[in-house]
Parts: sequence; C-alpha cells; structure tokens
Amino acid sequence: MTAPRTHLAMGPRPLLGYWPEVVRRLRATDRWLLLLDFDGTLVPMVDDPNGVSLDPPVQRVLCQLARHRGSSVYIMSGRRLADLRRRVRIPGVRLLGLYGWEKPGATLPPEQKRLLRRAKRWLAQWLPALPGIELEDKGFALAVHYRGARLPVVRLAGLIVLLARDLSRAGLHLLKGKNIWELLPRAVGGKGRATQGLLEGLPAGTMPIFIGDDTSDESAFAVIRHGLAVRVGGPTKTQAPFCLRNPGEVREFLERLEAVISCKESHPHFNS
Repeated sequence: MTAPRTHLAMGPRPLLGYWPEVVRRLRATDRWLLLLDFDGTLVPMVDDPNGVSLDPPVQRVLCQLARHRGSSVYIMSGRRLADLRRRVRIPGVRLLGLYGWEKPGATLPPEQKRLLRRAKRWLAQWLPALPGIELEDKGFALAVHYRGARLPVVRLAGLIVLLARDLSRAGLHLLKGKNIWELLPRAVGGKGRATQGLLEGLPAGTMPIFIGDDTSDESAFAVIRHGLAVRVGGPTKTQAPFCLRNPGEVREFLERLEAVISCKESHPHFNS
C-alpha cells in the first residue's frame, strides 16, 4: 500500500472523495495508530492561540476512537505538553508536546539548556525593536511569531533568528511553521523523528494515520509509507498523498473512521 509520491507535483487527493479506496485500506488491518496535529487540524487557526478549545463533537469522536481495543490515538503538537493537557482531557488520548518530543518526565541536558538561554538573550536584545515580532520562551524551545508583521520586518527578523541559530554552532536547529520560527535543541528532532519512533514500536500490520496542516508535519508525512498521510488546508505541495480542506472535514473523517472501526470490530470477518 505504499503511496506513490507524484502528489508532490500534482497535489494531494481529497481524502473524502476517495472514500471507497480509503475504506479498503482501513479494513485491511485490525490495528490503527492515529496521530493528529492540534492547531489548524483539530481546531481552527486563530489570532489568539490561547482562546482555542476542542468542540464537543470532536471530543466525543476522539473518546470513541480511543476506546477501541485496536486503535491508539495521539495528539502531537508544537505546543508545550502542559498547554495541551489544559485543552485536551479525553481518557485514552495520549498527548505529545513540542513536536512529539515532550512526554511526562522529559528533560534536556544542561548544555542544551545553556544554549537556549544564550539564544534567548541574543533574540531579546534585537527582536523587541521590530514591530509585529513576538518572542515566546517555551521552556525547551524559543518561538518567534511574525503574524501581522510587514514583509521587510519579517525578513530582518528572519536574519536575526538565523544568526542566533548559527551562533549555537549546530547546538540548535530551526523549524519553520505558519508565521513562526522555532529554535529547538538537537534533542527535539521534530515530528518525523517522533513518528518514526512510534512506528518502530508498533505490532505488525498496524496502519498509521497522520493528519496535520503545517510545514512542521511534513517530516511526519514522509515516514508514513504504509498508511494514510493527510494534509489539512488549501492546495500546496506536500509529502502527503491525501488532503482535507479544514478542521470540519477532519471531524467528518474521524467520525467515518470510527464507524469503520466499529463495524470491523463487530464483524471481523467482513472485509469488503
């Protein structure tokens, strides 16, 4: 079931428009690993990220999916784990912060903490003078937001962020997202590395499904070879073979997925 990578040029296919094919893939196994981004995937992108919460219908379907013996449900976000915990309180749904790296008990080596503190001092010296640029200390990462900033300001801020990365002498790496740059320690490898780690621990025959909307999700799409990789949003080049238009379509897919799994578990020998 390895998907051809021609969608890089042609664009991903609408997932719901190919539903019979998707159902055949879903029914070919008894185990499913569901990996979901949060912002822009389960909830809409908004100007104030502190004001978002899961709609009750989304909470209900995630709860139902997590109850199935054959399915595992994760939410993997760029947010901190503590932030996710405040917004997602669904039994059985596992939460991973900072692009899949942050789990309960996660910590950084002292040297990487020192590099972050040094980069923060550098950025705090230069960025406050730039209108529309905001520096966020995420504890294990530094985020620079540029939503609303004018293009010349964005370019200058980008050069400052790149210089902060280079001054770390490869101790930090840069992750680009929607209107955001993040400086991360090398230990925080991104969603691709986190997803690969989860895949390596799966029982044989488990079908992985990854749904996300941002450039930070592309590394995860690239490692989903025998499952469903789904990009949320408008037309774009992507590693994902399939797409959904918005969080509303994500909810519809989750509801359809739950119905397929319920039917499969109730009638395990019915595979058509």
